[in-house]
Amino acid sequence: MIVISGIARLFESEVERTVHAASAMAATSRDEAGCIDYRFAIDIDDPLVGHLFEVWESNDALDAHFGSAHFAAFSEILINAVDGSAEFTRYEVASAAPLFG
Repeated sequence: MIVISGIARLFESEVERTVHAASAMAATSRDEAGCIDYRFAIDIDDPLVGHLFEVWESNDALDAHFGSAHFAAFSEILINAVDGSAEFTRYEVASAAPLFG
């Protein structure tokens, strides 16, 4: 299982457009083969910071996602929306279980 975690500071003028595009991106991505979860959120302490959380069944599924037209289109929006750098981290997870219970 592959988990992706990301964070980016957005230009204030781009937040609304980026949130709208992220919502569509998440919905489309969740319909992809091998996608377990795909979420965006705005930070509750700083409304200019966006968070990304993705879970994929395999490297092949993630690679297919990276090659999709909707990934390319959203990447163009994100490039123009990020105020500074963005940080994305990939985790390879051997197992997962509920935290409680």
